[in-house]
Amino acid sequence: MKIRREKILLIGDMPGWAYDNIITFAYTQLKKDYDFYYDYTIYNPRQLINQTTDCPPGLVSNEFISKHYKKDFVSYRIPIFKSYAYRIRKFLNIQGLLVRDAEGKKRRVRKDNTYDCVVFLDYYMNLEGNFDSIITNSVIRGIYTDGFPPRGYKLEPIKINEFTSKYFHGVKVLLTGSKSIKELYEKHFDGKTIAANLAYDENIFKPSKIKKEYKNQQNKLKIGWTGNPNRAFKGFYEVIQPAINELINEGYNIELKSQFQGELNSLATFWQQVDLAVIMSEADAGPSMFMEASLCGVPSISTKIGMPSEIIIDNKNGKIIDRDKEELKNQIIAIYNDRQILSLWSESIRNDYIDKLGVKAQIENWRSLFNSALD
Repeated sequence: MKIRREKILLIGDMPGWAYDNIITFAYTQLKKDYDFYYDYTIYNPRQLINQTTDCPPGLVSNEFISKHYKKDFVSYRIPIFKSYAYRIRKFLNIQGLLVRDAEGKKRRVRKDNTYDCVVFLDYYMNLEGNFDSIITNSVIRGIYTDGFPPRGYKLEPIKINEFTSKYFHGVKVLLTGSKSIKELYEKHFDGKTIAANLAYDENIFKPSKIKKEYKNQQNKLKIGWTGNPNRAFKGFYEVIQPAINELINEGYNIELKSQFQGELNSLATFWQQVDLAVIMSEADAGPSMFMEASLCGVPSISTKIGMPSEIIIDNKNGKIIDRDKEELKNQIIAIYNDRQILSLWSESIRNDYIDKLGVKAQIENWRSLFNSALD
């Protein structure tokens, strides 16, 4: 007898972006337990003419969608194959054997648009995207921005209790990207609040086989940072780069290594060559660089945000500081002058991270989320 699996629709913003990675983690790890579907606001724009106080803009052209998120299959250019290719791709996608649909979009949806549960990964997605025809009795809505108001919110001034009532009305379970975000919102939400996020492959992200030498104070101290430096809330150009440049000018043998883009697996190699990660974000559910560095045995100096606030125990496996250039410089100098601090932190950070936020832990978080919504 075939066991019925609950049908869950996961909704993100764009394929290839951060929410897409979260979607991929959830359905990859739990596809034996649930029948997953996925869609994106980029494919379902409301095409608003003006921004209103009720909804962020959803102006997206079909040309943009086709250019950036639609595959140009060779078989579609050969008339005799076009019809067969379309049918085959449609069938495989319906069966869950192909990620992209018949049109080449990364999407898997039901013809009847009926689901046991629908997950909007951020609070605005049901407003920016047109998902009005979806039929479900259970809605999960998420928020992955630490701090209030959420990053990117530019509408009318609002209190957190009013924001929660407005944007999470009718939601069965509130999903947050970290424990700190959960603690911020749960007191204003009547239902259940659960934190869940992605986790990286612990067999790919692991410490270097070559043991790092921390004893020699003369060795160059390599400080790492990954991500998009043009996002001011990350603090790369605002805090990190100025602090380290000043230290270099003062004579400290320090190198700032950075990677702004690249394949996920290349990040493991990057962090295996780094001694220390520095995170100066104002608000972040992750950041992903903390996952990458921690799994590679690289400790962090970080602001009190998202995952670092949950994992870092001061002077055991890292350090929490304010978003302040001088404080960052002083902490780097302390480590520079006593590399045994770095050695101590690096021995703990990987296991501490895996215990609380590794693959197994996050799988259980997602399972708990879905079970609570399907009760």
